Amino acid sequence: MKKITWIVASLLLAGTLSLTSCSDKTKDSAKETVEEAKNDMDENVAEAKADIKEAGDDFEAKVKQDKDDLKKDIDEAIGKIDRKIEEADAKIDKAADKEKAKWQERKKELNAEKEELQASWKRAQNETADKWDEFKANTKEKIAKVKADLKD
Repeated sequence: MKKITWIVASLLLAGTLSLTSCSDKTKDSAKETVEEAKNDMDENVAEAKADIKEAGDDFEAKVKQDKDDLKKDIDEAIGKIDRKIEEADAKIDKAADKEKAKWQERKKELNAEKEELQASWKRAQNETADKWDEFKANTKEKIAKVKADLKD
């Protein structure tokens, strides 16, 4: 009977040890899998952040370039308006009374257009990137209007 008890006890002990060792291996494997998943997730998050930053930097560079181009266009249009104002002043000095009124009215229109472009540039400096495209289109339309008006 002692022999059977020893055999049963030995079998139980061997079974318990082998089952626990499998359990430890399983736990270690699960820990490794969790660690690998965490590392992969951290790498993916870092890559996503880098991609977002790069896209933001590209967009900011585009907006800056657009603003620089727009400033150049506004400055050119204002220069043309200034020349037309000088021409109007010269014609006012030489014109008869009837013609003076016409040229003074034209000068007033030119000054209003100039002020509108200057105000547009001041707004451009404060525009946020998300509204930039709409603002740029509106200002380009004003510049085109001024250029068409100056051709008259």
